[in-house]
Amino acid sequence: MKLYKSITATAILSFGMVMTGCSDWLDYTPKDKQTYDQQFATASGFHTTVNGIYSSIYSSSLYGRNLSYGAIDVMGACYNIPTSNTSMNEYCSATWTGTYASAGLESIWSSAYTAILNTNVLLQALDEFPGVLTNDDSKLIRAEMLAMRAMLHLDLTRLFSPCYAQKPDGLAVPYANTTEIVRRDRLSTAVIVNDYIIPDLNEAQSLLKEVDPVLNGSVLNTDGEDEGNWFRYRQLRLNYYAVALLKARAYMWVNDWDNALTEAEKITDDPNVETAFPWVNPTTILGGPARPDRVFSTECLFGFYNSNFSDIFDTAFSGTLDPATVLQPRNAYTSVLFANEGDYRMQSQWTSSVSVTSDYDFAKYRGFTATANNPEFWATFFGMMRKSEAYFIKAECLMKTDRISDAVACLNIFRSHRGEEALSPSIAQNALDKEIKFEYLRELRGEGQIYFLHKRNYQRFGLYSSGVYEFDGSGRCSFTDSPSIATRYNVPIPSGENY
Repeated sequence: MKLYKSITATAILSFGMVMTGCSDWLDYTPKDKQTYDQQFATASGFHTTVNGIYSSIYSSSLYGRNLSYGAIDVMGACYNIPTSNTSMNEYCSATWTGTYASAGLESIWSSAYTAILNTNVLLQALDEFPGVLTNDDSKLIRAEMLAMRAMLHLDLTRLFSPCYAQKPDGLAVPYANTTEIVRRDRLSTAVIVNDYIIPDLNEAQSLLKEVDPVLNGSVLNTDGEDEGNWFRYRQLRLNYYAVALLKARAYMWVNDWDNALTEAEKITDDPNVETAFPWVNPTTILGGPARPDRVFSTECLFGFYNSNFSDIFDTAFSGTLDPATVLQPRNAYTSVLFANEGDYRMQSQWTSSVSVTSDYDFAKYRGFTATANNPEFWATFFGMMRKSEAYFIKAECLMKTDRISDAVACLNIFRSHRGEEALSPSIAQNALDKEIKFEYLRELRGEGQIYFLHKRNYQRFGLYSSGVYEFDGSGRCSFTDSPSIATRYNVPIPSGENY
């Protein structure tokens, strides 16, 4: 691969604690033994390396934009992209060879594999420097880095593989699980999920079950003072429940409903989750609070601090922006998606627009200033995984295995925490399927999961109407078969990788 030919050194980010900022880069090459030894001679060296790896995946190339509210959501037809928006229109219209789309996909690929390589270096260092860390600390780091490696490979697989429902043996991506700079063969989706991703997550989950503080009922979302914060702020790290959700996503991707259900129930059926990740308090989002928790932060299993959080709305979603660049739904879209105007998400995450092209702006990431007198956590928190997705997965798995009443009961638990009416236990299966998918569209917009929902189901992107499943979203390019769904879902790996 070009990636492995071009990377002759890997850069481990030497960041300070994620909560307090960052410092400089620390360059590392396999030949630079002194630098390598110095980095991993102390616990703080391990810790800054871990935080650097986390920080690297929050760049705009990955989850800071491209794999959250940016390119991947445009590919999922979440916005009405005009032809004048050349860069976003290439993603929307699946013009994969276009200048912008091809560069963006290359950025995702190279940034993800660089982070994976750094993760592998750290995992190797855990073996080479025994005794530097306490036993619990070593287990925690190993678990999180295995989960990190699996998460990045899973999203690369979901993006660059053929749709599993259409081509289960189709080639996906290479799995990099060592520090060797070598060309690796692409693997099929089934192999990469079952033989690599799931084993990594199994080991991570087993280790976390022994040492993760979140299992004691709290994310420890306060400063540890003299004890430090390394074992605190667990929603900022790949904790036990985040790993369970990752496993559920992986199993869903290969249509393994039974195992996906088992993992989802580790979240939905564990009373500890309600203690550690409670449902959002409606008073923090409704009734005009000055600083609403639009991201429903308490429910997020995993996320990150984004010091530029308030810039997201101002630069991407505000109706005051140039119509050629703003990311907005089409007019009347929200009235279809939110038939119940009392839905907490409609009330808090959408705002009337001054734009002539849309009646609402997506305001989930509309920020506010946090100060010493206004220290709300959610002012800078960007959620990447949330417990609501586990309810969607559980409901779908129950439905797929003909347990309709149980699926309805599961989804109704979630709906009760969004101000929605309960679904009838006698609802038809096709109508239940629609409701589950609509919850994805209401809940996970801006978080990078909607394209994967469409692709996993190999479905068109139009709105549901007249009994026909033509799912969302809102965009000009979402209501036709041009380009075909086959084109939309067969995203090519970067051309320079020489496969």
